[in-house]
Amino acid sequence: MNDKLLAIIRFYFAQCVFMNSIHYKPYSRLTEVQNRYRNITIGISGTTLIVIILQTIGFKENLTQLLSILSFCGMILTATSLIFTMYSKEDIGEIKSQHRNIAEEYKILRDSYMMLIEEAMSNAYDEKTLREKGQEFQKLYSAIGKYAPATTYNDYQNAQKGLGLSGKKDEEFTWSDKEIDCFLPPLLRIEEK
Repeated sequence: MNDKLLAIIRFYFAQCVFMNSIHYKPYSRLTEVQNRYRNITIGISGTTLIVIILQTIGFKENLTQLLSILSFCGMILTATSLIFTMYSKEDIGEIKSQHRNIAEEYKILRDSYMMLIEEAMSNAYDEKTLREKGQEFQKLYSAIGKYAPATTYNDYQNAQKGLGLSGKKDEEFTWSDKEIDCFLPPLLRIEEK
């Protein structure tokens, strides 16, 4: 078995692990934003409903001063609602879904790379076949990345923390054998052998 070929396969396996994690971070972040927007919308709607109920009471009791205050509050709530709607117009649900789908694509590829590592370590195929499979997977890796939505630097840092890589300061991973082994089951690790 060619050690360089195994190193490349392991490198792309680790990249898939990281990319899976990095795309789940914006999914979580955007879920929080969606929930915050939903709560703000509920708050504005609830307040508007209260103002409408109070206006009904004001009309019934002929309280003109209360009605003028409530009318002013109603205009403020309407303006706030319009501004908030314009501010939160971006379809977070679609972007969130894209991140989740890309993360799942990387997870599928990650599992394929893990199988390829097992095949390489157990000499299940000749080097040419392993190289061809590795090249096929690398093309899939590139294709997934080509259509992936953008992530932020915070997503990147959170993925590092989530994978126990928070000590790394650089943007480009070189992936030590020890780091890659952390993502693999014990029998597929090379540091322990």
